[in-house]
Amino acid sequence: MTPRIDEPEPIDPAEVLVPLVREATVRIHGAKPGRPLYGSGFFVAPNWVLTCAHVACRGSSEGAEDAEDTEEAAGVGQPAARQVTVGWGDRMLDGVVEWAEPAEHGSGSWPAPDLALIRLLDPVDHPCVWLTERTAKAYTTNQVAFFGYTPGDPEPEPYNGRCTISGQVGTSGVLKLGNEDEMPHGVSGGPVVDLVRGEVIGVLKARRRGQDGGQAVGIQQLRRLPAGDAGDPALDLYHRVMAAHDLHHADRHAFVRDDGGTWTDAHSEIGACDGRALTPGQRTELLGLLAQLPPPVDTGSLEDVIGAVRGGRALGLPVAPRAWRDGLGLLYDLRRGTTELEAVLRFAVHAATADRAAAADEAAERALWGWAQQTAGAAVPLSRLFRRTLVDERRSRLRARAAPGAVRTAPAERHGPEALLEIFPRGWEPGRYDWRVSAVPESGEVDCVEEEFDAGTEFDALAARLRQPLREAFRRCDGSGTLAVIQLALPGALVGRFSDVRQLGVDADRPVVVRRTDMPDEDGAAADERAARWRTLHEQPPRTHILDCDEGTASPLPDEADLRARPRDTLPALCRSAAAAPEALDRIVRSGYSVALWRRRPVPQESVCADFHRGMGRAVRAARSAGRLPRLLADLRAEVDDGVPEKFWSAGLMLFYHDPTRPLPGTDEPLETP
Repeated sequence: MTPRIDEPEPIDPAEVLVPLVREATVRIHGAKPGRPLYGSGFFVAPNWVLTCAHVACRGSSEGAEDAEDTEEAAGVGQPAARQVTVGWGDRMLDGVVEWAEPAEHGSGSWPAPDLALIRLLDPVDHPCVWLTERTAKAYTTNQVAFFGYTPGDPEPEPYNGRCTISGQVGTSGVLKLGNEDEMPHGVSGGPVVDLVRGEVIGVLKARRRGQDGGQAVGIQQLRRLPAGDAGDPALDLYHRVMAAHDLHHADRHAFVRDDGGTWTDAHSEIGACDGRALTPGQRTELLGLLAQLPPPVDTGSLEDVIGAVRGGRALGLPVAPRAWRDGLGLLYDLRRGTTELEAVLRFAVHAATADRAAAADEAAERALWGWAQQTAGAAVPLSRLFRRTLVDERRSRLRARAAPGAVRTAPAERHGPEALLEIFPRGWEPGRYDWRVSAVPESGEVDCVEEEFDAGTEFDALAARLRQPLREAFRRCDGSGTLAVIQLALPGALVGRFSDVRQLGVDADRPVVVRRTDMPDEDGAAADERAARWRTLHEQPPRTHILDCDEGTASPLPDEADLRARPRDTLPALCRSAAAAPEALDRIVRSGYSVALWRRRPVPQESVCADFHRGMGRAVRAARSAGRLPRLLADLRAEVDDGVPEKFWSAGLMLFYHDPTRPLPGTDEPLETP
């Protein structure tokens, strides 16, 4: 069939998007004039450039004149001096590497997230790309375009190509790119754009020399930026950059006198929001309004809001949401019986009435509520009943927030969310271990962050391999100013080898408890007695019994019959059995105890341990309940790190804390809060 002559030709999204992306793509050079091209980057917010860590850190190194931009080059990963030069058009702009993860690396491919943020030292009026707010659980099948610069004679030249995404590499957010177009030197750090949705979804990481295509890092990995202070948004780098990004686009959308095309215009032209609840303009306006609110108090409170409007928590996400924009992105593809628009409007109301770590910005909240009212009133499918419900929900939430003594989602009052690390020996492969890292919210649902059950991991490689998954689990579970407990669930034979939390990248002041993956099988009477001991230690002050040391002299551990006969408020402790911790702790566990203290480091025979005895007794008495021991030990570790001599007695103190009311995942019982 011959098309009619007057029918418009389909729009190629690239024709609309390529000029916008090219204008925001920059070059990364060293700090001194005359340095070669190290890679590419792009403006994500006013005076902020996003690129790869291996590009930024090389560009800021004083001895990297001869390095190439791709990761296969020798000598990558030199320690970052902070200064870089950003080339934009014919201008050379001074900047500093504000954040890079990792900040340095040896030879070979840099590990994920391999991202860096560069802050310009002088204000510059420049365009910015549009960053996706979605939290995709899988890679897109849409065609993508990538951008950057390549070395030229005499100046670097802009470059762009098209390809597809052929898959993912592990669970670290690295995307595999097809080989439809060449990826030359210099383009590393440039943007990867979804041509159907019209948004930047990744950062070009590396070409794969001798292999097909290349790799990119998903934009979601920016959420791994260190958390700031919810009470002071200026201290949270992720909020600063993302809020500035959304306000940049909202301001340009509202400034109708500008003759230049905006990203919102481009989204309308290519139909990026066709079939969605919001038009491109509405989405831009909403993101700009959300950006003016303080950030969520913590990830848990944001997930509570998302769960309330979705009808359930969003599980299985590669990286947890962190800002209001991230929460909005989780509402675009609902399949839970409610309309997308209703969920978006309720989300706006919840964001505008959320608890704040600092004083609420009433003007920003009223502006967001006004947008929700106007949008709901203009939407034909929405009933009057829903609009009335929206008004009632806002009023009830504001009343609850203003009520004297109302419970806030403040960090000190949020208990329960915990990170869980489980390690399992591979019996058929001695020295290799399977593992799983999970986030356990207050509801008790276990959300796996990352796991390895295929090839296993050598013991010496476990610590390095687990740091990134644990960091993500901590971010999901931590409140603002409150570090969640990490449960180390280990077989008894590993307790003595894997109890130094520093090798996992765990902060000194994070509460740490050890659990056993190989608890003994018990009949009903023994299980009841274990539960009774647990309740007693949490309902009344425990009494510390040091079992293996008598006035500084090592003594044999009591047998099981003796231990079982002791009062239920007994809190067993080990002073000199650290070298034989698996066997000593094994006997305590078999005797019906689920809480115990011990020193990780062996104690020489000539060492005086009276300060340890006194200190432990004071600490347990101060706790007045076994439930307060995890955070008390975290405080002690932090004071040791700060060099407080009076607390040196507690160096290496560990806590076995295996809650019999909360079985580990994999049992027939759900993991729930008691």
